[in-house]
Amino acid sequence: MITECEHVDSEVEQIKEVFARFGQAIFQAQGLERQLAILLATKYGPGPHGITRTLFDRILERHFLKTLGRLVKDIGTVARLSKEEEVRLQEALTKRNWLAHEYFWERAIDFLSESGRASMIEELQDAADLFEDLDKLFTNRTIEWGKEFGITRQALDKTLERLMKDVSG
Repeated sequence: MITECEHVDSEVEQIKEVFARFGQAIFQAQGLERQLAILLATKYGPGPHGITRTLFDRILERHFLKTLGRLVKDIGTVARLSKEEEVRLQEALTKRNWLAHEYFWERAIDFLSESGRASMIEELQDAADLFEDLDKLFTNRTIEWGKEFGITRQALDKTLERLMKDVSG
């Protein structure tokens, strides 16, 4: 027999899991945003020849200020995307906006029950997976582009590390 205390502990853990999965999904969405900005600043920017670090940083910063919707639109105008990629990017954009603006309001009733929260956890994991898969796809595009110009994965990682330091201050 489950005691009241065990039931409350289980409920609290499940609630924590919902919030953790929501955080993971939003984190992955932001990773996708950054990767699209990096791709726009590199492959679809001025290119590796004759660009200074200062100019690259300015271009990158300009792209970092854009919303996911703007980045998706910009990528669509410069990249050859398959129909499936276009559909998945639009799905990611719709899902990201829904998570950020409506998710908990629309799931308020579900959040009150164990089965509702379990459904939310699965739904949020699916969203995180979508964002992560797209982030990997566009990360690989950036890496492949870099290889065409002799830019190694290590050089890209070093630039990303520098950007992370700049952000964390």
